[in-house]
Amino acid sequence: MSSPILPITDFPGRPTDTPSATNSAEDIGALVSALSAGEPSPRFVASRGGPPPELLEQIAVAGRIEEQLRENGHQLRFSVAVGQRMTIELVDRDGNAMRSLSAAEALELAAGKPLR
Repeated sequence: MSSPILPITDFPGRPTDTPSATNSAEDIGALVSALSAGEPSPRFVASRGGPPPELLEQIAVAGRIEEQLRENGHQLRFSVAVGQRMTIELVDRDGNAMRSLSAAEALELAAGKPLR
């Protein structure tokens, strides 16, 4: 059986050159030097770009909300059956469904509204 999904070979409009080995060796050398000197780790920037800072902040906020739910003994479970709408359930620590949430309720939780 074969997958209908083809591998990505390149991104259109993106540079296709790869960083040279000397740059990578220099980066590794700088990291090792910084670690051995007890300095904070240097920040590396991806050569092909990365997620925008706004997306990284949204991911961090979602992580904090998930942590608050977990501390209160709850989790959200998202599921989609073929040909059906997405369902969102509030579950307890053991995975037992407590109740279904509407998309609006899930968005309110994401915005920081406390669970009722």
